[in-house]
Amino acid sequence: MSDTPTSPLAEPKSRLTGLLLVGVLLLILAVIGVTTARRMQSTGQLMRHALATQGELVIKSLEGATRFGMRHHMWGSLRMQSLVEEMLRLPSLDSLAVIGSRGEVLAAGVAASQVADVPGRALTGLPSQVQQAMDKRLPVIQFLGKELVVGRPFEPLAPFRRQGRSMPPWARSMDDHMRRMMGPPPDRPGNGSPDSPPPTPKPGYVLVRLSTASIHAAQARDLASSLILAGVVFFSTGALAAAMFLYARRRQGELARLREEVAENQHLAAVGRLAGSVAHEVRNPLSALRGLVQFLAKGHEPGTRSYQCAETAVAEVDRLERVVSGLLDYTRPRSPRLISMDLDESIAGTLRLLSDEPRSQGVEIISRLADDLPLVKADPDQVRQIIMNLLINALEANNGSGQVTVSARRHGRHVWVEVSDQGPGLPSGNSEELFDPFFSTKERGTGLGLAIARRLARGMGGDLIAGSAVEQSGARFILTLIPDEARA
Repeated sequence: MSDTPTSPLAEPKSRLTGLLLVGVLLLILAVIGVTTARRMQSTGQLMRHALATQGELVIKSLEGATRFGMRHHMWGSLRMQSLVEEMLRLPSLDSLAVIGSRGEVLAAGVAASQVADVPGRALTGLPSQVQQAMDKRLPVIQFLGKELVVGRPFEPLAPFRRQGRSMPPWARSMDDHMRRMMGPPPDRPGNGSPDSPPPTPKPGYVLVRLSTASIHAAQARDLASSLILAGVVFFSTGALAAAMFLYARRRQGELARLREEVAENQHLAAVGRLAGSVAHEVRNPLSALRGLVQFLAKGHEPGTRSYQCAETAVAEVDRLERVVSGLLDYTRPRSPRLISMDLDESIAGTLRLLSDEPRSQGVEIISRLADDLPLVKADPDQVRQIIMNLLINALEANNGSGQVTVSARRHGRHVWVEVSDQGPGLPSGNSEELFDPFFSTKERGTGLGLAIARRLARGMGGDLIAGSAVEQSGARFILTLIPDEARA
């Protein structure tokens, strides 16, 4: 069984190729998806770490500015509020709050990009984990989706209490001031004893809330770039698949055409051998029979019954010889002699030959040749044979009346020679049957004229096609030839 495009053997191959392309595309998209997810996760982690570091730096800067104010005796609630409002100008900072030892808000504010500053707004909407860390004065870094919360105890004088360092006089006075400002810690046993050491006040607390919009924006950019890459891969793969599909279809078409040509050549070889035998066995007896009939007719007067029978016999012998000759021409075509030729001269010469043809009497032959008609690469004898065959068929279709039009023009990469008539038109059904050997719509036709004409046209690199006339009733036949410059 041949693997033609319609053969079931071709379908699994095409299906397998399609499945392989789909599998490769899905694998590439899966790799892009996994890579994108990892990159977005890594970007989120890095930016959350950067925001957490920014929150820590804000707290350290607030403590440093507080120590500076204490050193120069410019520390107080109003100055603390002013410092908080200045720090809220930093990017990604949504709110900042400084809380005293008893939970009171010493200074707080929200960024200008947020809602209007309302007292306590910086401490609303916090989850229970953050609230518990604030109550216990524990450091916290909590990611809440749209924001990152960073909090830890507020101890501007802590550096002077470490490693046994003694506090400078200004720091001791400010420490006492802070104890009085932040208030005593809650009562506990021993607080009222005069011998007990002075209680250490509960430290304050700073809560920083930072927007994670930059994280989402960066992840959105990563996602967008991945989608663009996936789209490029998808469309590139689609274009490649389409190109491969078209190439495969073209190759399958070429293979099918080659198989048809091989099968046709094999068939023609068998027919050619048969035709050769027929021509050898029939031609000589036909010639002898024709001569014998003509000899017998000499003894009879024209118009007699015997003379008419002899004429009929001679005509039938001539018809059989034409069939044998046409069959030999079809099965044993000679190779074309391709040269640069002028179609104007070829068509004009063919029309001159038909000027005295009896079938052309009463028929108007119209010639419409384009002025810019290029030279074509073809065999002049075969082109004239094709045009002659088409014109004779058109004249017979008109049956002594009407018009036959011969036109030639450039059409795309080819030159068209069109012959149309005003006859009964093409037979119903497939017009390709007209080019089958021994298919004829004429009562006494051999059915080899159009088959030979198409074979000659294709041998020169062109073609011969049939169709209905456009501007009038009837049929038209188009001979396509290749311009001389196209073969150069």
